[in-house]
Amino acid sequence: MRHISYSSMANGLSAEEFAEILKHAREWNEQHAIRGAIAFDGRMVTQILEGPEEVVDLLFLRIQSDPRHTGVVLQSRADIEQSQFDGFGMSRMSPSDLYMIAVSIEEKHGSGDSAETPLFARLA
Repeated sequence: MRHISYSSMANGLSAEEFAEILKHAREWNEQHAIRGAIAFDGRMVTQILEGPEEVVDLLFLRIQSDPRHTGVVLQSRADIEQSQFDGFGMSRMSPSDLYMIAVSIEEKHGSGDSAETPLFARLA
């Protein structure tokens, strides 16, 4: 199982637009066994994605190339045995709550890209 956490800027995205995007993302994520959490403060998006390795990696690469996201920063990418979000789907959280969860995960798995398969290998 793969864990990815990232932050990005979503300038100009309204709360209504974000809610609509989140609705569609939750449906897609459920179909692909992705779970995690997301926070949006009106400017910055922070998200944790967990699920099947290839699906999570490809989703992150898609997010990186999405013009609604700028300045995408990968905070952590790790191989994990169990999701921190079993039974949740995609939860919406406050930025501070999500930050605390991300710190806890990073303390356990490290920050940066520690996954066995390099992310750029997904592009090949």
